[in-house]
Amino acid sequence: MEKLFTVEDIATMTSVTTRTIRNYLKDGILQGRKIGGQWRFTEEDVKSFMDSSNVTKDFSDRIKQDVLDFLDGVNTDCAGEVQVCAIIDLYHEQSVANEKRDKVVAFINSDKGNALVPNYMRFQYDYVESEQKGRITLFAPPNYLTEALKLLE
Repeated sequence: MEKLFTVEDIATMTSVTTRTIRNYLKDGILQGRKIGGQWRFTEEDVKSFMDSSNVTKDFSDRIKQDVLDFLDGVNTDCAGEVQVCAIIDLYHEQSVANEKRDKVVAFINSDKGNALVPNYMRFQYDYVESEQKGRITLFAPPNYLTEALKLLE
């Protein structure tokens, strides 16, 4: 059975508010379907949304601020737990970088990933065509990050 995501799930993944996610829905940038009066999104809906050039700049600016906050010791999401910030650059053409991204996303959505994932795990991906580089930014506990990195070997 396919995993479906909520507005709250996507807001957590992207580090934006649920209001912003609802605005993307209203503007047609994010596609999904209503089930029982609530929005639900497939993995493909989320991928298409994350690849949209309309939101890439918003996410890039937000994740840069999150990294700066991490470096400054501002870490309110993990409630005293250990958190690691990893920036992973994938120097490949876009299709190969996206395949590697998809492996990490599949892990995040897997039963094993769900068993390890805390509420404060965040993932962001961006591809810079001019540099032929995909960049994954991941905030997570060390054991989660270790498992995700194994997928990129």
